[in-house]
Amino acid sequence: MVVTNACAPDPRVERHALWLTELGHDVEIHAWDRQCKHIKLEEKNGYRIVRYQFGIVNGSMPIRTWFTKRKFVSNLKLKHDLVILNDTDTGNVKFQGPKILDIHDMAHSWPLMRGNSPLHKFASRRMLSQAKRIIRDVDEIIVSAPGFSKWVAENGRNSTCVMNRKNPKPIQVTNEKLVGYFGRIRELEPILSLVESAKKAGFRLILAGDGLEVENVLSKNPEIDYRGPFSEEDLPKLMKEISVMYAMYNENRANIKAGAIPTKMLDAASFGIPSIVNQNTPMGDLCENEGLGKTAPYGDIDKISEAMIQAHGMKISGVKGEEKSNFTTVVRKLLD
Repeated sequence: MVVTNACAPDPRVERHALWLTELGHDVEIHAWDRQCKHIKLEEKNGYRIVRYQFGIVNGSMPIRTWFTKRKFVSNLKLKHDLVILNDTDTGNVKFQGPKILDIHDMAHSWPLMRGNSPLHKFASRRMLSQAKRIIRDVDEIIVSAPGFSKWVAENGRNSTCVMNRKNPKPIQVTNEKLVGYFGRIRELEPILSLVESAKKAGFRLILAGDGLEVENVLSKNPEIDYRGPFSEEDLPKLMKEISVMYAMYNENRANIKAGAIPTKMLDAASFGIPSIVNQNTPMGDLCENEGLGKTAPYGDIDKISEAMIQAHGMKISGVKGEEKSNFTTVVRKLLD
């Protein structure tokens, strides 16, 4: 398995790695540690994480990021029976055997999250062109959201949807007015909306996770209860502290328009915690149809705070479990 983050953690990649080990496969995750701060070889739950370090790269170095990512991907020499490429930016891996592409997100939208300059637009176009080529070249495709299947079909291929659902793990949800955001903090605007909405609704706020905008968020709001990066093992403890999950995103992002489903909403639902997500989007439709929380217009502080209050104390039931069989069926097509 190949991924262009440090896999520290990457819950989707590691969940799939665990499922593969349970089938009896020997699994290695090859990951790019751009911050050079994690151990290079980690044995975990029966699989190995091999991390590659080429010097520290951060979000203020877009050109260096581009070339270092290419170096990581093109230098991999994999001698395995199967490779799983996680997101389309891993597509240039040299490998002669069967390949599965796992589309977590619309990777070509990532440069535009950092800016709208000619350089960002150029990088996005290049990544989109690469994505379309990779979609044609791989043997099988899985996606993390039903909407992404439509996007893949528009490019001439079929795919299997494997959502980031978890089996229910209900807990005693706190009665306190506590809203959480647990995940990557890549954009400032939605977090600032969360801070203002929580104040208006009378909720305390807990943030956990890493990301490019962590320092900006904390510099503007030093009073925030920020718990830092977390692992999958830390999640139950964090969930026990909140009564509502916030999972709202800028709707101008290509992945939101294409139908991305926030993992944090599905995670929260598995613990019986309601979420607040964008109204009139695929994620909002899923939230309403499955009774996973409340929706509100993006950026509307009054409506978001109202939804937060309405979600508080909401009972979540009938949560759908993990989609392991969808994933293993695709793997068996290529290995059995």
